[in-house]
Amino acid sequence: MPSATILARVIRDSNISRNQTGVSETGLKGWPYTLGMRRVLIGVAIVLFVVPALYAQGDLSGKISCHRAGVEDPQSQPLAKKLWDGYEISLGPARNGGVDGNGCTAAIYNSGGQVVFRTTGFSVVFDENDSGKDFDGDGRGEVVFITDIGGGSHCCWAYNVVSLFPKPHRLFDIDFGARFERDKSGKILVWERVGGITGLTTDAGTPRGEKVFRVNQGRLVDATPEFCGHILSPNNPEFDQAQRALAPEKISKLVSGSEPDDETASALLSLALQHAYCRQFDQAVYYLNLWPEETGHPQTGRKQVKAAFAESIKKEYPVLAERLSFPQAAGTPRTGSSEPRINGWLKNLSADETFTAARLTAAEQTQIIDQVTSTSFDTPDSWDTELRVRRISLGQSDGLIVRGTRLLCGGTGNCETWVFYRSADKWLNLFEQEAPIVSKFRFEQQANESIRDFLVSANTSATGETRVLFKFNGKAYRKSECYEVWVDGAAERVEKVTCQ
Repeated sequence: MPSATILARVIRDSNISRNQTGVSETGLKGWPYTLGMRRVLIGVAIVLFVVPALYAQGDLSGKISCHRAGVEDPQSQPLAKKLWDGYEISLGPARNGGVDGNGCTAAIYNSGGQVVFRTTGFSVVFDENDSGKDFDGDGRGEVVFITDIGGGSHCCWAYNVVSLFPKPHRLFDIDFGARFERDKSGKILVWERVGGITGLTTDAGTPRGEKVFRVNQGRLVDATPEFCGHILSPNNPEFDQAQRALAPEKISKLVSGSEPDDETASALLSLALQHAYCRQFDQAVYYLNLWPEETGHPQTGRKQVKAAFAESIKKEYPVLAERLSFPQAAGTPRTGSSEPRINGWLKNLSADETFTAARLTAAEQTQIIDQVTSTSFDTPDSWDTELRVRRISLGQSDGLIVRGTRLLCGGTGNCETWVFYRSADKWLNLFEQEAPIVSKFRFEQQANESIRDFLVSANTSATGETRVLFKFNGKAYRKSECYEVWVDGAAERVEKVTCQ
């Protein structure tokens, strides 16, 4: 289709509906003036529209762009560009767009001259830097626009990524400031900075964390836990800065009940948020528990802050939100909790810790049971009845403990036990061979390749145990150290032996 014809269509376009690509903001009202400044607790996570990354600024300088300057006549003239496979784009002022946020429009036309995609906003840019990249791994490039839906207030730009195969469709939208990088295999990763609750810090100190996404089966899939080794590393300047902000003297002040200053409040909430994104729920709770129990202001004590934090993350992390909202007494088994006790042994999961309680979908249950079946020593009549399941954190990965209860247990109290970890959108068994049959187990603080070491103990007699320390080798758990233990009351005699 001739570009001149496309331009003519752009010029006569009218009454284009606004493209909804933004993020709405809602919050809790009625919070008082506290902590020495006007701080309004907003209990919902919002995306930060801060100054975008420097690399992204270049994306806005595209030659094919339309910008409004608060006047009826736009700064730009209609432009057109041929793409591939017979598609073309047009971009320019929207007829009757005015200055209310709908002043510019961009469209993709197929070879027959039909509009197959359109975006409209105060300004629209054809992203020449990122268009042509294969975001979804189908071997074909995508088209990328950047749309300003904030009416020129410089708050609300968004990337619009459009796939043309097998037929044109919106692949995803993500807020401007996200960055696109390639992993070691050459696939596109989408990094986004996401903010948390506001009102407890200045705007500059608003807590934030990073998320990482892959495009899988036509949608963005959260892959953040895969990259937490980098994100939560001293080599990451932001993480290092947050850690430095929590110097021992500042922690001591918090313990004594002093109000956190802006830097400290931002560090506490940012670290809690990042550990939540990494599904390291124990660490998230740890940082929230550093917040003073009482600050002198009734709405900003620890209980209120944890409640607001829980509200902000409950949609994506319901287990953590429930844990923050309904804390249980120490030592009480917690259904669906994120972590067994690290320093103490865990023996049995409670009867109500089922697949359903762990919020696992039917597809996930099938995925897990298939792997359990291939590594168990026997097959029960019903896996749902036989198995108990608990969500855990393996350090930098989300995990599951799966444990037998009847058929998969012996007379000495040893039961077959599995550990699964989350990789992309799959649950993977950490034991390639038959899973260990043990009486108790625990996760150590030490980790190997971001997966915590797993220590198990099996009863061999009334006073004897065999203990095995498993370490992750990048693919599965492998026996690392083995011990024979003799127990006499509270005393233990431990002898290191060769692993079989």
